[in-house]
Amino acid sequence: MNARRTSTGLPRTAWVVVIVLAFLTVLSGCAEIPHTGPVVSGREVEGDPLDGVFQFGGYGPVPDATPEDVVSGFLRGAPGFSDNHEVARKFLAPERELTWRPNAAVAVYPSTSKLKVKEIGDRPVVAATATPTPTPAPTGPAPASAKAADAGVADAGAEDRTEVTVTTLINAKIDQDGRYQIAPPNATITQTFGLVKRGGQWRISALDDGILIAASDFGVTFRPFKVYFGDPTRRYLVPELHWFPSAHNDPDDGPELPTALVQVLLQGPPEWLKGAVITGAPAATTMAVDAVLVADDVATVDLSEHVRGANTEDRQLLAAQLRETLRQLRTINSVQITVSRVAFDVPAVSSGSGGDGDPAQLGGQLSADPRVDIRPVLIDSKGRLARLEGRELDVLENVADLSVPGANRPAVSNDSSAYAVLNADRSKVLLQLPGAKVIHLITSAGLTAPSFDPLGWVWSAPGTNTGFVYAAAVGSSRVKVKAPWLKGADVVSLRMSRDGTRAVIAARLRGHAHLFLTGVVRDAQGQPSELNQPPAGLFPSLRTVRDVAWVDEDQLVVLGQSVGAVDEGPWMVHIGGVVQRVGRPVSGAESITAGNGDLSVMAGTVKGVQARSGALWETVSPGRWPAFPG
Repeated sequence: MNARRTSTGLPRTAWVVVIVLAFLTVLSGCAEIPHTGPVVSGREVEGDPLDGVFQFGGYGPVPDATPEDVVSGFLRGAPGFSDNHEVARKFLAPERELTWRPNAAVAVYPSTSKLKVKEIGDRPVVAATATPTPTPAPTGPAPASAKAADAGVADAGAEDRTEVTVTTLINAKIDQDGRYQIAPPNATITQTFGLVKRGGQWRISALDDGILIAASDFGVTFRPFKVYFGDPTRRYLVPELHWFPSAHNDPDDGPELPTALVQVLLQGPPEWLKGAVITGAPAATTMAVDAVLVADDVATVDLSEHVRGANTEDRQLLAAQLRETLRQLRTINSVQITVSRVAFDVPAVSSGSGGDGDPAQLGGQLSADPRVDIRPVLIDSKGRLARLEGRELDVLENVADLSVPGANRPAVSNDSSAYAVLNADRSKVLLQLPGAKVIHLITSAGLTAPSFDPLGWVWSAPGTNTGFVYAAAVGSSRVKVKAPWLKGADVVSLRMSRDGTRAVIAARLRGHAHLFLTGVVRDAQGQPSELNQPPAGLFPSLRTVRDVAWVDEDQLVVLGQSVGAVDEGPWMVHIGGVVQRVGRPVSGAESITAGNGDLSVMAGTVKGVQARSGALWETVSPGRWPAFPG
């Protein structure tokens, strides 16, 4: 959350929720909204992600407060974003009041009862006759309380100083760009606050940038927003989650939040997604006007001259990225792109590529969150491949040759054009196109369940891994896809995302269960070549793992046991967010799958297929190993 500044000293990030009046005055004079140029329409948003959000803050310091009380009051006020954290700044000494950067980092702790605030000693110090003149605040104009201060001149005579430490368990950390990382179990953080007595009152003169925030406050002050990139085939939009503080329940949120979303989009994908996704914004493209202007439901994004180097396809992709990213806000229904306040040409999508030539449908050929067939496949009680429709089983006679003795862990392609199973000892992935002969697609020891990607590649990993996984397609040789970071792991499950850009891998490594999320790098023909080094912290409290599946574009369901949990059960993992339990444990569960959304989760047991019924599970069919497409 670096507070990057404009030439006028104003912040470029979205963390300051209240719009600075002077900033609006400048914008109104120099950033007129153009009346021409392409407009990208978005669908109507059902339900505003900012609804019901309110601000925390508390009160300023009371007279004669102890050092511990001052620090405790500051911590209560820090989550209040109103007026540039005005309440929290009242607890700071003038020289730090102006320079403290609350948006540099966020640490989320369980509750105020977990905070340990302790004074560790006082140190009388002879004060200088004056302190240096403070530098301007990097997060905006000085609060009113700072303007009324003595401009940094210290009290004459001796100063009393002391230190207070704050120690707490933490749930997560959020970096300067809003990326959320779950903390390991029992992780703690300790911060030291230096205090000085001025005018007979204790004030904080030394502290780290950033804020500590209770989980309950975080849940209503911050919101997750998706920033979209494209898959290399330009068929799908791929999300990356970022958390930003959002305004209290106000229909006019100002430019800060959309500005932050656009800035993160222009930075490009994170390291683990590089080579797996693409962006329509040429390198070095920035915002020419440091705010997204919103008027009459239209967001105007003014970009630098670098964007003119984009070709037609990249311009259409960028338009789609901006549309899908910004339409999460209820104040935005369409997006207009300009370059230095001049209309930017984004050719309409031709009818041959999925559009109808209407500028309102720019980028319409890319879709987010692809859907799958709601009928899972499974192995019935007679060892045959069948499809589950409601509670009825339909045996798939056109792929009957896959009904080999001991066949297990079936899979079906997204378009139902191919089916696959593992043989009894998990040494072969068998594939059959309807009506054709069975193909021995992949051969190795201890293979994981097959998984199809949208390009027709079937994926599986050897159980004892040596730094690669397998991918194969009809008419292509088996490919060893490099994954050196996986070497030595016992891979339990590998599942491809429905957009083909990501893979999730459940594995045991050095005695610990892990859930890895990785970007899939391919060559120009779509052949996979490498799995990127995964980010940390996806599910760090995972103790055992049995299976994993995709729920939608940014959620996973995991069958395993978490630290502190008694039973092994399904868990919902929001990529870049929180982990939550899915209903009650499923007795005897051996596999997990999901269709479209968390209500579609099914578990396979030796006694039949279990489906969600609220927090409970019910048997909907005999058979084993249900699997939705993918």
